[in-house]
Amino acid sequence: WGYESASDIREVARQLRENDIPCDVIHFDIDYMQDFKVFTWDDKNYGKPGEFMQELADQGFKTVTIIDPGTKKEDGYFMHDEGMEYGYFATDTNGEVYVNEVWPGESNYPDFGRSKVREWWGDHHRFLVDIGVDGVWNDMNEPASFRGELPQDVVFHDEDRETSHAEMHNVYGHYMSKATYDGLRKH
Repeated sequence: WGYESASDIREVARQLRENDIPCDVIHFDIDYMQDFKVFTWDDKNYGKPGEFMQELADQGFKTVTIIDPGTKKEDGYFMHDEGMEYGYFATDTNGEVYVNEVWPGESNYPDFGRSKVREWWGDHHRFLVDIGVDGVWNDMNEPASFRGELPQDVVFHDEDRETSHAEMHNVYGHYMSKATYDGLRKH
């Protein structure tokens, strides 16, 4: 974690090439996103995404961007709005969408145990593919939270079967990776 702008990455890339240090890939941590919201791009600090990816590719670098499952709880943000509309987020035992906190602030967690949620998530990788991203680094999919471990009774699904965080904790990251893999293959 440390590149706060395209200029930071440009300087590292320049020094790598200038000093003949072998490097094939540059990883982008959460700063490339607009306010840490998944499947967005910070135009102010990173410029036009397709142009920057091409600039790095022209220097022989592949690019890998981080994606975290915590989806900012913000009306008007497409990922939040779609997830709420279609019921794609984990809930508490009362059926209310579960909210915790990660990098973007208050966030919801996709219920990756359901195939339709994985397909939705995977389809959003098209944005990354279209701008020239070469790979995705899935992170924080324990799932992590800033308010301690998720309660054991947070409601998730294993396909159509309702279950709990206690059961799904160890496969949550696997299902997120499956969504990513399927989305990247598709697009």
